[in-house]
Amino acid sequence: MDMELLKRSADLRSLADIRLVTLEDGPGRGQRILVARNAAGVAFEVAVDRGFDISSLSFKGTNIGWHSPTQMAFPTHDPGSEDGWGFLRNFDGFLVTCGLDHYSKPSELDVSHYNHPHLKTRKMPLHGRIATEKGRLVSYGVDIETLEISCEGIVRQASVFGETLELQRKITLAIFGSELAIQDTVTNRGFRPTDHAVMYHTNFGYPFLDDTLTIGGLPDEISSEINSSPPRPGDEYGEKVDVVDNRLTPHQVPVLLRNLRCGIEIAMSYGQAALPKLAIWRAYQSGVFALGVEPRTDLRPANGALLQPSEGRSYGLTFKFSSV
Repeated sequence: MDMELLKRSADLRSLADIRLVTLEDGPGRGQRILVARNAAGVAFEVAVDRGFDISSLSFKGTNIGWHSPTQMAFPTHDPGSEDGWGFLRNFDGFLVTCGLDHYSKPSELDVSHYNHPHLKTRKMPLHGRIATEKGRLVSYGVDIETLEISCEGIVRQASVFGETLELQRKITLAIFGSELAIQDTVTNRGFRPTDHAVMYHTNFGYPFLDDTLTIGGLPDEISSEINSSPPRPGDEYGEKVDVVDNRLTPHQVPVLLRNLRCGIEIAMSYGQAALPKLAIWRAYQSGVFALGVEPRTDLRPANGALLQPSEGRSYGLTFKFSSV
């Protein structure tokens, strides 16, 4: 315990804080949000009732994360609506977890392994369901011993005669540090083999995302193509996705995102063994204007996983912020 620090800050609120609030107005009314900040200028919010995802992120007063037109809608729309495209009615925030049994476009998946006499296939919605599930808050606070801000939650995705998957997530940030860490474990809490796939849809927005942003650490061909087309909003822009398979075309970790106009660099690291693919999502349409950096697992039936009962998988991501 740092006694000299405690002499100057009796309860550490002059340096760091994390508070649980409930939104009282607007499209997100009624949902719980954890609001956190530290002495190094890192501030983030956790949407407890939307997958325990990081809904907002800033560094030294500059917004880093993406805020969409949906404005954190709550209750969330059914992801299975609109022929499986309902996710787009909810999509918002810096980190949107996709899964836990499917990501990517809507598709029909064999679910005969759940052993229901009639239900043999099921239509999986765009990017799965976990981002719309409410979390159970395990803990949050500023630890006077470790000098860390932390919060932990459990989010369950479940169906009768289907998956029972739990995401346990812990987010930590040192009071004086500039590295935000996310540690996840996904566990099959059912008694049948269960599909498992996850994608971390990490989204950057304005003003960190502008025409001076560059990205490094990717294979040269992709980096050159992305950096030769600076991010600028366009009314006719749709989206473009580039996918790197680390097993075939290795890339460096961390991935570096730098904006000299903002004076900020972010080093994004993740476990490549557990998340062997990385997608770069460019959605520069006017009124959308987002850049996604998306580590992901494989999908079944090609190379995706079936988790056995009580089996778990662990994943980790870190974001380190610095001034340039």
